[in-house]
Amino acid sequence: MKNILLLIISILITFNSIAQAPFKTGINFPFRSPETTHLNDFLDRLSESGTPIMRQMTYADVYWKNVEPTNDNWNFTRTDSAFFNSVNIKPIGQLFSIMGHNDTVGIQVPWRSCSNPTICYWNPTTDSIDTKDYINTVIGRYKAVTNYWEITNEFENVTPPKGLHLLQKKHFLQYCYNWVKEADSSAHVLLPGMLGTYGYPISFSYDWLKTYLSIGGGSTFDIFNYHDYNSWWTLPEHLDTFKHILDSFGLTNKPIWITESSISSVNGSPITPSYSSPDQQAADVWRRICLLWAGGADVAFWHSQWSSADMSGWGEFGILTNNGIKKKSFHAYRLLIDKVSNFTTITPLNYGIVNNDNTSGGNGAWAIEFNVNGNKKWLLWSPDNQPYTLTNLSSSMLTATHVVPSIISPSGDSVVFQIDTLLTTSGNYTFNNLTSLPILIEEYTPVGINELKDNTHFNLYPNPASDYIYLKNINLKKVQLFNINGSEITDKTKILSKNDNINTIYIGELPKGLYIIKTETNSFIFDKK
Repeated sequence: MKNILLLIISILITFNSIAQAPFKTGINFPFRSPETTHLNDFLDRLSESGTPIMRQMTYADVYWKNVEPTNDNWNFTRTDSAFFNSVNIKPIGQLFSIMGHNDTVGIQVPWRSCSNPTICYWNPTTDSIDTKDYINTVIGRYKAVTNYWEITNEFENVTPPKGLHLLQKKHFLQYCYNWVKEADSSAHVLLPGMLGTYGYPISFSYDWLKTYLSIGGGSTFDIFNYHDYNSWWTLPEHLDTFKHILDSFGLTNKPIWITESSISSVNGSPITPSYSSPDQQAADVWRRICLLWAGGADVAFWHSQWSSADMSGWGEFGILTNNGIKKKSFHAYRLLIDKVSNFTTITPLNYGIVNNDNTSGGNGAWAIEFNVNGNKKWLLWSPDNQPYTLTNLSSSMLTATHVVPSIISPSGDSVVFQIDTLLTTSGNYTFNNLTSLPILIEEYTPVGINELKDNTHFNLYPNPASDYIYLKNINLKKVQLFNINGSEITDKTKILSKNDNINTIYIGELPKGLYIIKTETNSFIFDKK
C-alpha cells in the first residue's frame, strides 16, 4: 500500500534555491572535435549546464599560432567571442598547445617553427623577446575577464620540436610564469595539466613530478594541476599521493585542481573503464567530482562538454553527444551545480574499497557530507548494496534524490529524477538499498511557517494516507496540493464532501511521496506521521 505524507502550511510557500559557487567545478569545452560547431552553440550549452568556469577551448583559445601566426599579425576574432562571452562563464586561458590536432607548433615561435627536433625548439636567447610580447599582449587583452592561465597542457612527456627536455621545460615555464605575473600581478598560473592516466601508469606522473620539483619546478606555478581518467574508486589514492609529494617539497599550501577527469558513456573506448554506460557516466559526474572535493581538491573539472565520435579513443566522453544532444550526465552535472557546488565544508564520512586497480574496487558503503548554507546534505552509494546509517538527524523527514535521471526524453532536453520521501526514527535512518548510483539526502524543513502542537484545533487524518484524507474542524475555503519540488498538482485531487466540518479529499491518483497542502486559513504547519 502506498503512503502519502502531507504537511499543512500557510498561504505562502517558499523553496530554497541553491546558489552557485565559482571555482569548485568546471567543464572543458569541446573535446578534439567538432570544431565546426558554431561557438555560440558551445557557449549556450555551457551556460545551461550551470558551470562557472570553462577550460581548453581548443580552436577558440589563445594558442600562439591561433592569435599571432606571423609576427605582429594578430587575430582575436574567435578568442574574443570565447573570452568576452555573453553568458558570464570565466575562461581559463591556455597560452601554448602541445596537442597536434589543434596546433602543430607547440611552444615554438609560430613563424620560426619547423619539425627537426635537433634545431627546432624554444630557445631563450632567440625567442624570449617574441614570447614575452605574445604573453604581454594576450594577458593585457583579457585580464579584465580572467586571471587564471595555464601555460600549456600535458607537457611532461613532450620533447622537441613541440616541447623541451626537463631542465629546459623548467626554465621555459619559469620565464613564462614571470612574464604572466608582470602582465597581471593578480594572475594565477596553473602547472600544465599533467598527463591523464591513459597511456601511462599513474606512477609515471608521480616520478615526473618528483623530478621536476627537485630541480626547483615548484616556483613555476601557483596551482597544481593534473588529469585522471581511471575508475572512480582509484581517485582518492591518486590525490593523496600527489598531496604527499607536494608536502614533501614544502608545497602544502598549493591549491590542487584536477582539470580533466571523466569516463565515456559507451563501453567501447580503450581509454574508458569497463563499467562505463550512460547511467554510470552520470553517476561518475557526482562520484568523481565529490570524491575529489572530499579529498581536498579545490576545483574538479569534467572533461568534456561536447563529445568526440571517435570510439577508438575519446568517443562519448562529453556530457553532450557528438551531435550536441544532452545526456543523463548533462542533467546530473546541472543538479550537482544546483544542489552542492556552493558547499562551505565537505567531509568524507565513510569510504569503501580504495585501490589503484582500475578493473576492480569500490565495494562498500560510501558517504560524503556537505554543509550548504548551514544545511547538511549527504551523498551515499554502495556498488555491493551495503547499508549505511545516518545519525543525529535534526528532521523527521528526508528526501532522497537519485542523481542519475530515471527517464530522459529523446531530445535530451527533459529528464525525470526519482525523489523518495523517508521518515526518520529517533533521529536516525538506515539505507538498506544503496546501489552504485548515488543518492543525495536532504533534510526537509519547511521555511517561514509557525509549527503548532498536537493540541491544535486543526486535524488531518490519516497521515500517512493512501486514497483519502480528512480535514477536521476547519472552514476550508480553498485547498492546493504541491509536490516536494513545489509544482502544483491540485488537478490530481478532489474534494468529495464536507460534513460537520470534515472535508473528504480523494488523493488516490498520487504516487507515494511527500506532499504539501496549502490553505487560505491561518498560517500554521501541522505534521502528523
